Amino acid sequence: QMDPVEVDGSVLEGGGQILRVSAALSCITGSSIKITKIRAGRSTPGLRPQHLSGLQLVSDLCSGVLQGATIGSTDISLTPGKIRSGNHTADTQTEWCLLLQVALPCALFAESSSQLCLKGGTNAEMAPQIDYTLKVFKPIVEKFGVNFDCDVRMR
Repeated sequence: QMDPVEVDGSVLEGGGQILRVSAALSCITGSSIKITKIRAGRSTPGLRPQHLSGLQLVSDLCSGVLQGATIGSTDISLTPGKIRSGNHTADTQTEWCLLLQVALPCALFAESSSQLCLKGGTNAEMAPQIDYTLKVFKPIVEKFGVNFDCDVRMR
């Protein structure tokens, strides 16, 4: 087992995107990661509920071991296993489109299709809106062969 890839979560704008991309790449490549200084420059540093939900979802998708992941935590580690298809559920308590950003890349590398039940707001501030996801993001990724259906149950 190689040493984990270390990621400084305070780089550039130091937001949750570093966390989401790092976790997804860890899952896809099978490389362990250690992320430190998560959201260090933010008014509420560390993991917020939506970040924790995303990490737990990725860990579930890749049968991983997630350590240090609690609300407010600034340091986490993820040791991924094999990506598995199936049904995966996450509830952000806030917006769900950010969960799609972290989960969809991982689900694409599973052996078969998956069902992601992502719960949360559809039009929250500081996150992609559901209309953007359906009318812009979805058609673009479909041009690259990514097929997904999105059944919005409630706005």
